[in-house]
Amino acid sequence: MVSNSVRVWAVLLLLIFTASASFAGSVEITSGQWARPRSGSQIVSLDGLQGVISELEQQPGSVVTVRYAGGDEGLLWAEELRGWFVALGVSGDRIVLRPGLAERDRIVLETE
Repeated sequence: MVSNSVRVWAVLLLLIFTASASFAGSVEITSGQWARPRSGSQIVSLDGLQGVISELEQQPGSVVTVRYAGGDEGLLWAEELRGWFVALGVSGDRIVLRPGLAERDRIVLETE
């Protein structure tokens, strides 16, 4: 008979494996997601962001490109996101900001 704690651990490992296996290298954060009050726990709970951080940890030479719409508003959003990445332990030299995204209501993160 399998104990409940073993079942819980098995489910957690399956979820972790599924989350890391499903990361496709590109994540979108919408303005609606970003509009919520931000804290460290809220930031890491954004869909796909843990996959980006995990990818950066697993690939030492990789970088994350933050694609955003131009203008002051887009730049402020991208700079704040960069600050959160640094607060979460990602070196600033591994974060590239790239303006020119056509959609103003989202930011796209790509790992390379």
